Amino acid sequence: MTTPPKDLIALGRIVGGHGVRGWVKVQPFSSDSAVLAITKQWWIGKPAGPLAAESAAEKPRAIEILWSRPHSSTFLASVKGVADRTSADQLKGHTVFVAREAFPELATDEYYWVDLIGCTVTTDESGQVQTLGIVHDLLDNPAHPIMSVKQQCLDGTSNVMVDRLDDKERPIFSLIPFVAAHVDAVDLTAKTISTHWPKDF
Repeated sequence: MTTPPKDLIALGRIVGGHGVRGWVKVQPFSSDSAVLAITKQWWIGKPAGPLAAESAAEKPRAIEILWSRPHSSTFLASVKGVADRTSADQLKGHTVFVAREAFPELATDEYYWVDLIGCTVTTDESGQVQTLGIVHDLLDNPAHPIMSVKQQCLDGTSNVMVDRLDDKERPIFSLIPFVAAHVDAVDLTAKTISTHWPKDF
């Protein structure tokens, strides 16, 4: 396959070579990056150039992974055709992508972070279901993941949901522990997450 699939997910960045046999070291972006230890085809893209036209021309290319494994807070991998430190260092700065379709299936009540981002979050804390906002990001935490939810409210003029802003015109975020005590249900088909989280907390 030479044409990049449309469902590529950025999982990490190559930070350089490791050792003298051409291994590369990858800094993961999130817990979803554990997929790097399973999939055998990665797509790598050069760092974006200063010009839009240059960036658009640099499409990710496929590489074959002979093996990959966690190494402290990074991943080490052996890339087919990369056999020495000089060749490995030439990949430094490349972003590593994997097709979402290649992600292995998860157990019930387990989710990939990439599937949660963009979901609408609701809360029933007041006794009725209200929209709290949109999942903006997920954060690693030693105890449990935390959802960063960009709060939204209904604009009375346009009748559409808009971001809530603070006194300095900055978006307001809720940080919700992703645990059963606060998260009631996740519906990836409807892209909704039901919580009990206080609306103004």
